[in-house]
Amino acid sequence: MQRIARPLLQAEAASGMEAEAALAERLLERIAAHVAAQQLPAHDVRFRNALRETLAAQLPAESRELVPLLERRTSPVMSTWTFQNEVMEWDIGEDDLVLDVGSGGWPFRRADHLADRFPEGTTHRFENMVRDERPFFAVDIEQLPFADHAYEFVFCSHVLEHLDNPGQAIRELMRVARRGYLEVPTRLSDIMFNFTRLKDHHRWHGLRLGNTLALIEWNERERRELGNEFFNALQSEFTNPFQAFFERNRDLFFTSYRWEGKIDFLIIDKNGRIIDSSCGDDLSPMTPGWPDDR
Repeated sequence: MQRIARPLLQAEAASGMEAEAALAERLLERIAAHVAAQQLPAHDVRFRNALRETLAAQLPAESRELVPLLERRTSPVMSTWTFQNEVMEWDIGEDDLVLDVGSGGWPFRRADHLADRFPEGTTHRFENMVRDERPFFAVDIEQLPFADHAYEFVFCSHVLEHLDNPGQAIRELMRVARRGYLEVPTRLSDIMFNFTRLKDHHRWHGLRLGNTLALIEWNERERRELGNEFFNALQSEFTNPFQAFFERNRDLFFTSYRWEGKIDFLIIDKNGRIIDSSCGDDLSPMTPGWPDDR
């Protein structure tokens, strides 16, 4: 390994590159090309580990984590829907009737009935719609066709951020069920995963303030291309520090809200005004973050 890497390392050091991350990236590219040319056993775990150790040794200690681990994952990072279905615990009785509103491509496992506005394709969903033996209803969440308290529990995950009138949707959820669960992406999530660039996709991001769910509208200056580095890192088949950070801190990426009886909420527009709330007419404007949205 030293025989392979040393001349390449010396050549890069002579180039005078100052950015350690760029140096590490170029070294990996050069060594990978050399491995391919020599038909060396790059699939061998011992070879990859030796390669990484050789490369990391050339960097200052504080920069060595920039070198990829080169370890293939045994399974992908759990999506939020897989995490909900396989890891999260639910206080739902065996006889409780459960509705999933916005079931999409990842229906809630415990749901008895499924509902979605878009049985076919939509820009609001990347995966295909999943239909199984459970009863399915095509619905508008702002006007649900169910009787008051028809359900004991309603599950609504990653739906509210897409809506024009999330406050009315929340009222409908409270009307048709006695309790339930809401989940929406946070500001951090949409920024790091570059969802802000998608036209007509997420209108709001979520924040929990005590027992109040706040939905805050994105403004036009925040809607821009931010790059897919973090999204690609999360989806990578190779282990990396960002995956570990995400798995340790899911609550920073998704706002979870379990409720019973009532959902306390605020809807805040892009200029900082409270435009809807669970308090009804008590809509005192907040001081805007900017004087306008130019």
